[in-house]
Amino acid sequence: MDAQLHAFPSRDREFVDHVRAAWASLAAPRTPEGLQDALRVRYPASIVVVQEELARRGDGPIVWYAFRTAAIGAPAIDDAPTREEAWAILDDDRRFLEVSPGLAEIAELPAGRMVGLAIEEFSNPADPTIREDIARLWSEFRSGGTLASTLRFNYADGRPREVAYRLVADADGPGRHRLSVHVLPPKE
Repeated sequence: MDAQLHAFPSRDREFVDHVRAAWASLAAPRTPEGLQDALRVRYPASIVVVQEELARRGDGPIVWYAFRTAAIGAPAIDDAPTREEAWAILDDDRRFLEVSPGLAEIAELPAGRMVGLAIEEFSNPADPTIREDIARLWSEFRSGGTLASTLRFNYADGRPREVAYRLVADADGPGRHRLSVHVLPPKE
């Protein structure tokens, strides 16, 4: 049985069209992970979630939900930064105040060049909605106090990779939010 797709935000026609095109391009058997990988080429924070069995009504197809931005909630990585871990401290305006050598290595930039820049400066220029998505996620983070998920982040040479991140509000003092990041192993 094939899946039924729902894309959110549904009013974003570009994203909805991208979801449909990505779905059509997938070879059988289609998987949520395959669709998510295809979406992250253009929308690196997108996520695909499969409908829970308890939410199904009748014998219709299972629904796959494609979201333009990642989920908020459960931690993607441990809270406590270590010397080797990639971390940064962000201010209330999403600017980097401090950057660890590990995060600078992931970003492939000297830490000093990152300090003072906003998160948006490191976003995918091919994603037309990334700035809007970051602003919405930041607003939700400020309301909830944490943000954790994964997103696609390419190397400077264009090779894909996926990173997990966790952002904790005021973890380093008022208005000083700790971002922890690590590169996930490639999928086999």
